[in-house]
Amino acid sequence: MATDQQKFANRARLWGLTVMGMTLGIWDMVEETSLTLSPQIGSQTLAEMEKQLGLEIAGEKPEHLLNELGRIFVDEYGFASEARVESNAKTFKVTLENAVGTPEWAMMKERGVAKAFSHPFFCTGLAALSRIGLKCRGSVETDAAAKRYVITFEAV
Repeated sequence: MATDQQKFANRARLWGLTVMGMTLGIWDMVEETSLTLSPQIGSQTLAEMEKQLGLEIAGEKPEHLLNELGRIFVDEYGFASEARVESNAKTFKVTLENAVGTPEWAMMKERGVAKAFSHPFFCTGLAALSRIGLKCRGSVETDAAAKRYVITFEAV
């Protein structure tokens, strides 16, 4: 019988497999239209961050908001070891180093998911930027070998 720690790890893996299966299935059904789900997925994470972690986003500049989301993903969720934000007039790039899940996202891309529409940081970033009045489109590049994501948001 599994220890409590093993059960926790197994439960986390089960949820991960469920999300992967849903992502593959949704992409197979509607392809790029699945991107319309991203802000809704992110709004759930954003609400949790506001409630449990005291995140406040009203009046924030986009780069400050993305820096704070990066800090939360690193310090509170252990999603990556580092988050860096670079910006210019209309483009915001977030690099997540030593990130979890890069092999899984690379596998999904190999299986035909052209856009990482359910990536946690991508979804949360879209929802947060929308909340401050900035409509964006974006992309997620995965480097599984380096365990890195580069997430780009472009204001439209």
